[in-house]
Amino acid sequence: MCIVGLGLMGGAVGLAARRTGAALRICGVTDQAATIERARLMGAVDEATLDIREGVREADFVLLAVPVRLTPVVAQSILPAIRPGTVITDVGSTKFQVVTAVEQLLAREKSPVHFVGSHPLAGSEKTGIESAPEVRLANATCILTPTPNTDNEAYHRVEEFWQTLEMKTMRLSPQEHDAVLARSSHLPHLLSFALVQAQSDRSMNLSGPGLRDMTRLAGSDVGLWTDIFAQNAEELGRATRELGNEVLQLAAELEALAAGGNGMESARERLFRYLADAHQRHEERFRKPPATTTVTPPPV
Repeated sequence: MCIVGLGLMGGAVGLAARRTGAALRICGVTDQAATIERARLMGAVDEATLDIREGVREADFVLLAVPVRLTPVVAQSILPAIRPGTVITDVGSTKFQVVTAVEQLLAREKSPVHFVGSHPLAGSEKTGIESAPEVRLANATCILTPTPNTDNEAYHRVEEFWQTLEMKTMRLSPQEHDAVLARSSHLPHLLSFALVQAQSDRSMNLSGPGLRDMTRLAGSDVGLWTDIFAQNAEELGRATRELGNEVLQLAAELEALAAGGNGMESARERLFRYLADAHQRHEERFRKPPATTTVTPPPV
């Protein structure tokens, strides 16, 4: 196996693959000499190199752990050195543009290798291979995004690889993936940045753990997320507008509360029900509280 890109996710996959025996030998490729020894010492790879073609030359399974904008570029650079029948996958957070570009590349070059898009739903706002041990792949989900052009045997090899890392796998089309992840991943990251920008200097300085927790994702790599937002701009724009409608409705309820009068109680009840529904959905997905847990309206 060759992992191209020994950053956060490349390092995490390398550690998991060595721990589970998913690969007999792991070679890493990086563009920083200092990372080679660091990756070897922490056990993410058996060996590493700065020469990408040398790194993939003996591999029969290649993982591209590079920014989504660079995935097709890196795929093209390794084609002259890669062995026939080799399976390539990736870890990118967007899929339609990446899968389309790589498939078009392989068809144009009449390449005897196969590509299957992957997206392990794990990670961190941190960067670098130093943080790779913090990424927990076991029990997380990895989405695979085959198309009508995907080789069936290659698909099952990629699926088996992620399952060997103790991950659950599911199958979506690249378009479905981008539509879903625009809401569950890309939108939270975008809003984390936006929430920081909405603060005044004074409110930022007087903030507590609530703002810190809500804006944790704003600590993510700016270049990486700019690429992700750009590649999924249409779906993310749609998701942002949908959330905007939710926020405008909440603003209307708050204005009704502020105005007082006869409509105040109905506005208060609607706001409570809205919050209670969100609370319940959160608990069911992330905490699964005991069945006896209830939410009681506060006294008027």
